[in-house]
Amino acid sequence: MQRVRGMIKREQLRPGERLGSERGLCAALGVDRSPLRAALEVLERRGEIRRTMGRLGGVFVSDGKVTRHLNTIQGVPDMLRQQGLRHDTSLLRAEVGTPDRLECRQLRLAERDPVIRLTRRRDAAGVPLSLDSMAIPARLLPGWTRLDFSVSVYEILRREYGIEPARAAETIELGAATDAQARILQVPAGAPLFDIRRLTVDTADRPIELSRDLFRADRTRISLERLGTNWKRAVRPK
Repeated sequence: MQRVRGMIKREQLRPGERLGSERGLCAALGVDRSPLRAALEVLERRGEIRRTMGRLGGVFVSDGKVTRHLNTIQGVPDMLRQQGLRHDTSLLRAEVGTPDRLECRQLRLAERDPVIRLTRRRDAAGVPLSLDSMAIPARLLPGWTRLDFSVSVYEILRREYGIEPARAAETIELGAATDAQARILQVPAGAPLFDIRRLTVDTADRPIELSRDLFRADRTRISLERLGTNWKRAVRPK
């Protein structure tokens, strides 16, 4: 266990970086797989590493936080699954109502166009992570009462209705948990939360979702990859 910690320190690996595969670590440390796995299990229970399966899996450095990527349109279940975390969803509200002014404007709805409103709590590794609220034009989800909203709504839109989310505009602020939010997320009232507002459109540029996600700041890391821009030189007319 100390040798794994020593490797993390020596390589100056940050949370989220890959330490290697079990096979690679056995070779690098000169140990058998059985004692290595025992050490990794202890480190994982203590939140110092995270192990994931699959082609892109392996052993990753962890500090117990979940990385919320801003570069992709991705549901929370998929995000947690990719990071090797068990995820659970509690559906707190599912109802149809008339849109308010903000929903009419953002979702391009008439005053009487119904919207489906969902409120869900997402847990990661058995601990509350986020409180998600969204409004969806009801016309996009006919027969919605039969749907399983424990999975990603994006997955439902793709699988059941052939609707592909294409682009999302998000704003992020740091807020403080109200008494009601604190009870649901199991944090003290006033605890810091990442307050993320999102409007998502599909490939036909139709608004399909207006959301507000509240992530516990003590369990969340925001990640953004910025791409360079090649600016064309202005050509002066002769």
